[in-house]
Amino acid sequence: MPYPHELENWWMSAACRVTGNADYAAALQCLEASAARLSDQFTVDRPASFADYASNPLSLAAYGVFFFPQTFARVSLVLSECMALNALGSDPATGSRGGAEALRILDLGCGSGASTLAAAMMFIDSPVALHAVDHSSEALAALRQVFDDCHALWPAASLTTHVRDVRADALPGSFDLILASFVLNELFHENDDLSAERWLRQQLDRLAPQGSLVVLEPAGAATCERLQHVRDRLARSNDFTIIAPCPHGQPCPMLGVNCGFCHDVRSWCVPNSVNLINRRMFRSVHDLKYGLLVVRRTAPTRTADPTLFRMIGPMNRDKARVSTYGCCGDGTLRKIELMTRGLSRAQIDVLAAHERGDRLRMLNPRLLGDGRTWRVEALEPAGQTKPQNAQP
Repeated sequence: MPYPHELENWWMSAACRVTGNADYAAALQCLEASAARLSDQFTVDRPASFADYASNPLSLAAYGVFFFPQTFARVSLVLSECMALNALGSDPATGSRGGAEALRILDLGCGSGASTLAAAMMFIDSPVALHAVDHSSEALAALRQVFDDCHALWPAASLTTHVRDVRADALPGSFDLILASFVLNELFHENDDLSAERWLRQQLDRLAPQGSLVVLEPAGAATCERLQHVRDRLARSNDFTIIAPCPHGQPCPMLGVNCGFCHDVRSWCVPNSVNLINRRMFRSVHDLKYGLLVVRRTAPTRTADPTLFRMIGPMNRDKARVSTYGCCGDGTLRKIELMTRGLSRAQIDVLAAHERGDRLRMLNPRLLGDGRTWRVEALEPAGQTKPQNAQP
């Protein structure tokens, strides 16, 4: 889902308003220092507690221009995957929701609402009741203004904001979708895994039947491995299904084998406003990196499919082959390779364009003598029937 021009223009106008500059480029130049401080705080400095960026108009505008689009895109990518897997409030057997009641969505630690609005756009044709929770009244006020001014983007949605501490306060009722985007690492220190898992389980208890909890975290060893450990413990339950990142319910094959941590790396269409404010900051904005965990409140029903895998590394290419590593549907970690002899350059380019986090299916895999490499005849995106290296 491309970042909506309406949202980009809204935040650009906010930048002009708070800086007193009618020219977009001049306004963004005034926000560069604030955006750089926020970037350092979120990535390099990692303080014990995060300051409320929304309490300062310059910081809020800088966040809106620079970080809001990235959050919107990350959440849209993950929700699109969940939608493709029929994991967002629909019956897993039929793929439909049924009934006319509004889908209840809870966004915990929503900030200025990028994740909230990404969810609203995902259900543009369905009634949606959004509940956004944050401790910052200023951030929620910004969300309310964006939501109202750009309501044509989500005409069937309603929004209720709640100034609350997401660690302690709970809203009544159950929810079809609960979002926690880049929140867990801010609420709980990386060494406090017990409290973090207890909090996540509390959110799982608030899910409606067939509801899903979507957790995104920064792509770091501590943050992602914590999700991997929580995922393993939840996978042993008969009450929940692991939807993502894993195509299986077996123990995580990446833990304890010194092969890195589980996270996605996705390219996206960077908005002009992000490029403008970044022109002298030189921050990495062309790839979106994040860890994720999606859990659904349904009894596990998945059967092992060793031909299905999620890419856990980049796609590499040489003169003879393309190859990657995959977390496979039978719970194993494998190298997957495809010989490119006889393929056109266009077909090879399509294969090489797959990214870390893609779900793919192997066609006619053959296990090589090393016992850990699948050699395949073709690869296709899971859910599609036409191999991506097939002739058009």
